[in-house]
Amino acid sequence: MCRLIVACTAALAVAGCGGGGPSPATVSGTVTVDDSPLASGVITFTGPNGQSGTGKVEQGRYEVRTVAGANRVQVSAPVVVATRPESKSPGAALVEITEESLPDKYHVRSELTFDAQSGGNTKDWALQGKPKKK
Repeated sequence: MCRLIVACTAALAVAGCGGGGPSPATVSGTVTVDDSPLASGVITFTGPNGQSGTGKVEQGRYEVRTVAGANRVQVSAPVVVATRPESKSPGAALVEITEESLPDKYHVRSELTFDAQSGGNTKDWALQGKPKKK
C-alpha cells in the first residue's frame, strides 16, 4: 500500500498540477527603425490569456518573457522633447516631456503579432518611423 502511495505521488509530481495554462516562452531579437537599431525603447508581448511581458530595447536588442500562443506586440520609443519645472517652487526639479517617435500602428493601435512557441523564440522587427516633418 505504501509503495502505491509513493508511486501515485511520484506520477502526480511528474505530471504537474494540470493547470492547463499557456507554457512560458522567451522572445529575443532586434528592433530596427528605418534600417537603424532602435537606441532605446520598450517592447510588450500580450499573450492569449491577457498576461503581458515587457522588456527594454537597448541598442536595438531585446528579450521578453511571455506565454506561448498568439501575442499582440507593442513597441514604444518615447523621446524627450522638452523639460519643465515640477512645480512653481524655487529650485523645483525638472520633469521631462516626451513624445512618441513611432507611428501608432506599433503601439497604441498595434498591428504587430507574434505566435510564440514554448521555450526560446527569435523575432526581429523592422519598423518604419514617422514621416519627417518638412
